[in-house]
Amino acid sequence: MKMLIFKFSLILIFLFIFLSPLNAFCDDAITADDLVYLTEKFPPHNYVKDGQLVGASVEILEMIWKKLGASKTRADIEIIPWARGIKRLENEPNIVLFGMGFSVERAQKFHWVGPYYTHSLSLIAKKENKLQIHTLGDAKTFQIGAVREDMGHQTLIDFHFPPSKLDLSSDIDMLYNKLKYDRLNLICYVEESFFNYIDTHHLNKNLFEPVFQFSSMKSGYGFSKKIPASLIQKFQKALDQLKKDNAVNAILKKYGIK
Repeated sequence: MKMLIFKFSLILIFLFIFLSPLNAFCDDAITADDLVYLTEKFPPHNYVKDGQLVGASVEILEMIWKKLGASKTRADIEIIPWARGIKRLENEPNIVLFGMGFSVERAQKFHWVGPYYTHSLSLIAKKENKLQIHTLGDAKTFQIGAVREDMGHQTLIDFHFPPSKLDLSSDIDMLYNKLKYDRLNLICYVEESFFNYIDTHHLNKNLFEPVFQFSSMKSGYGFSKKIPASLIQKFQKALDQLKKDNAVNAILKKYGIK
């Protein structure tokens, strides 16, 4: 019996010694080139211009790739509705989704690299409706739109907005049209991105106004939970260096982001 226990112990020791380096090797073997990159239309951070994906978060990601020695290009980035991106981030092991706002809830589900920018989330209305929103209680009586599963949607849930008052869209195009044609009273969206969307589409921004502002939120890159922490740290270190070198600020300035 003692001999059997001794042999079993040797097997366990052997497996520990053998598998530990293997696990380390597997972690190190996963690189930025092995990941799948997803984003949505969210100008001026990520959007399509003349058939090409452009934007501040796209260029920052390209600089991170360069620092990591990756061969990825912006042509490898897939543009999909945000809700579908979140679902893939939750269920697939090698996804990067950006730009993703940081929250405590999301930190439990995903890795996060950032921030590269801090946003202001607002409630936006048509000026002609002259809505007066002084408290969140005031806003809860109106029909409010948001992009499904994004930070606007999550914020409305966190502040206990009635589900019957929420109208969810797949992207900013749909959200804008619902507000313009009075299918909604308000939308919950990043203020500067909403008005940038209007500018890039040559629409009339004087039709709309922010009527309530939530606290700011940090934006960065979300990673599947199964991606090794060692690779996440490399991404974060690269971003931190780019911020230190003022390269991130230069990109934000290029796109008129203050």
